[in-house]
Amino acid sequence: MAQLVARLARIGRFTAVPAYQRFAYYCGALLVLSGLFHVGVFLADGGSWEGPLSWRKPIVFGLSFGVTVVTLAWMLGFLHPRRAVAWIVVSVLAVASIGEVALISLQTWRGVPSHFNESTAFDERVFSLMGALVTVLVVLTVLITVWSFFRLDAPPSLALAIRAGLVLMIVGQAVGVQMIVEGGSTFGASGALKVPHALTLHAIQILPALALLLLLSDSVERHRVRVVGVGIGGYAVLIAATMLQTYGGRAPLDPAPGVILLALAGVALLVASWLVAARELTSALHRSPEPTHGT
Repeated sequence: MAQLVARLARIGRFTAVPAYQRFAYYCGALLVLSGLFHVGVFLADGGSWEGPLSWRKPIVFGLSFGVTVVTLAWMLGFLHPRRAVAWIVVSVLAVASIGEVALISLQTWRGVPSHFNESTAFDERVFSLMGALVTVLVVLTVLITVWSFFRLDAPPSLALAIRAGLVLMIVGQAVGVQMIVEGGSTFGASGALKVPHALTLHAIQILPALALLLLLSDSVERHRVRVVGVGIGGYAVLIAATMLQTYGGRAPLDPAPGVILLALAGVALLVASWLVAARELTSALHRSPEPTHGT
């Protein structure tokens, strides 16, 4: 087990972390702690989980932005940026993310909606600033994604997962832009834009995690690429199902029969890829020699 952990640390570049990544990790941890703090506030204060005014906003955005900052900073290590470039990227990423979550939390504590709120001049300025910060994050994500297709020092299976995750994240950000255009998260009669938005944004955690799990096994790289490809295909099919559901104007709990079948196919492919990775990791654990201790 210890050997596999050491191998994961080496393959995943989790050791000898440069200063710019440590800074990003601290900022990401701060955002996650903010989300967890608001979980406690929600449990103590109560109130509705849904709706434009809810503790759900600082909770979800704190946790989501936190893990995203950490993930993007980790991916940056495979691009080998110059130190000055790396510091610029992570500084912009961290400041924009913390600013966005801080503004959402501020509005929630003020007892007013954080999004699409233009009821007063102050609320309008807050929402405009939130939009500007999100725009910065979108541009930064696009730049990192393009960069990853030209320079990515990672095994082919992990490189495939990283690139796919980044592309899907951009798709999720595009859905976020659509939400701004629509003036809310509802499309048509009852379509929930936030479902495909959330699902696509976090492909950058799910897919690279699958690739890292496979890299701990003794399988050949060609096999790992195929399994990661199946996982990406399943994730894409699942996203397609949520897109059809949403842009068809149907509520998440009112799926059409075809959408159900498509979603089940996507889930089956994604789960199958993870099961293969788990099985191979289990085999690797059984083959790993136990450390001997002197007497």
